[in-house]
Amino acid sequence: MRKLILLTMALLWGAIVVKAGGDEALVRISVAPMRARAAHSSEQVSQALMGTPVKIVDRGDGWSLCVTPDGYRGYIIDHSLARKTPEQMKRWRSAPRVMVTAPYEFRAADGTGSPVTDLVAGCILERDSDGLSTPDGRRLRHLPAGSAVPLEQIASGGFSPEALPEFAALYAGSPYLWGGLSSKGMDCSGLVRMAYMAQGRLLPRDARDQIREGAAVERDSLAPGDLIFFGNPSTGSVTHVGIYRGGGEYVHSSQLVRVNSLSESSPLYLPLRVVGFRRVAGVPLSELPEYF
Repeated sequence: MRKLILLTMALLWGAIVVKAGGDEALVRISVAPMRARAAHSSEQVSQALMGTPVKIVDRGDGWSLCVTPDGYRGYIIDHSLARKTPEQMKRWRSAPRVMVTAPYEFRAADGTGSPVTDLVAGCILERDSDGLSTPDGRRLRHLPAGSAVPLEQIASGGFSPEALPEFAALYAGSPYLWGGLSSKGMDCSGLVRMAYMAQGRLLPRDARDQIREGAAVERDSLAPGDLIFFGNPSTGSVTHVGIYRGGGEYVHSSQLVRVNSLSESSPLYLPLRVVGFRRVAGVPLSELPEYF
């Protein structure tokens, strides 16, 4: 399955290079909305975080139709992007980088202590002997201790499924946001994506695609970190996803990030219909040439 995912991503990325003439960019702000159409009033279909590499399929009227490394498409306004030449992207991919891992939003400052940007978990910055820099070259000096980890360490590190619900639970009470993918607000599949990205793993963006990953498991074999998909069992359509935490409980984003139960006898039970259970490892960023 992993080989198929990687092959699909590589073929899609290559096709985009041909169509767009090889235009690439890095997201330059902490959280960039991706919209269905080139307008602020259009639906937010997803978000792309600072340092995410994107291919530009088309552009005009101040917007670019972008594709993220998992093949997700949406319009990002141009001033949220730092367009790069092939040489600049090559240098970025070989440069030391860090990923923000702090589960809270914070502001980063320059050498004088002046705030430069806000950051959320999943943002990627370049690192050198003098400090850090954003994709558009803004210099940073001060990050809270323990708030970021070398990207190569996360990308090539081990995978701990039981850490997925623990990470998701850190956002308890955070508001549901359609298309959200950060601590500013997230939808159900966005919360799952965030938990995997914290371990340097990439999943498809939407729950209907996430259910195609990994291996199916039975309810009586569920382990912490397994994914629970909800929807219409008769048609197999998926509308929601959560992360199993053990004891019949799961963490998910529904109205807000919270814990509920699969057991009808529990006060935390929600009458959601289960479509399936999956055990998914995701694709390590170290195996994706878009990042390395």
